[in-house]
Amino acid sequence: MKKVLKLTSLLFMIALVFNSCEKEQNVNEPESSVKDELKIVNNDAFTAKVASESMAALAAGSAGSRTITLQTNTLSCPGGLCTSYGVWSTGLYTVWFTMKFNSGFYWSRGGKCGYGILIGDQNTGGDPGWDGNGGSARFMWYCPNGSNTAKGSGAYLQPYVYYKDQPGQFGNDFGKKYYIQEGVTYNCQISVKLNTGSNTDGYVKYYVNGTEILNQKIRWVTNNAKRNVNAVSLHTFRGGSQNYWTAPVTSSINYPSATWDAL
Repeated sequence: MKKVLKLTSLLFMIALVFNSCEKEQNVNEPESSVKDELKIVNNDAFTAKVASESMAALAAGSAGSRTITLQTNTLSCPGGLCTSYGVWSTGLYTVWFTMKFNSGFYWSRGGKCGYGILIGDQNTGGDPGWDGNGGSARFMWYCPNGSNTAKGSGAYLQPYVYYKDQPGQFGNDFGKKYYIQEGVTYNCQISVKLNTGSNTDGYVKYYVNGTEILNQKIRWVTNNAKRNVNAVSLHTFRGGSQNYWTAPVTSSINYPSATWDAL
């Protein structure tokens, strides 16, 4: 019976990974602080070994060193990498990873970066979690004076969170930031605790180099059937949806290591 339950859980998680696409956005916002994003489509190679990797990830997982190149004049997943790893938790989940924006990195306006945590329907891509069926916690980098014609300066990391009570259509950054430089390795952590019922008794926490940049009580979902962490994401791309998020040159981000676990 236990083997049947494990197999069922595995198949369920794989289905969630395949169905992590979100609604296409068609926004015509002027240049502003709105940090929108296009549809997220997993574009990593998905091989037969995923089954065994997903089963191992039921308890914990890890990933080795990986460098992702961001392509010129391209936004969202086609210009970088969007992939995810099936996991499972109905309580507390944490991901730890190291990240370096390699020397000469062209900041432009910003983009999504790093490993993150996906919940329920895995809301991203301008699909807010208002229906109480899902959410996500990821990092993004942002450079207020960068564009497709200016490398920019003063870039920073910030949270990017989708959840039941998010105030706008796109991820909430809670006004938090951690300034970064190219060529420096940063130790990052995201922890989420799922809420109970319709209560705001869950939380999300972000750390960079041991500094807590966000510790927020949160109501992730209200649908009991969706009250689960089911994937760890690796989203690395520019955007935003407007052209000023693109860059005229390639740049790369290195992830020396990553681990994740239910605690």
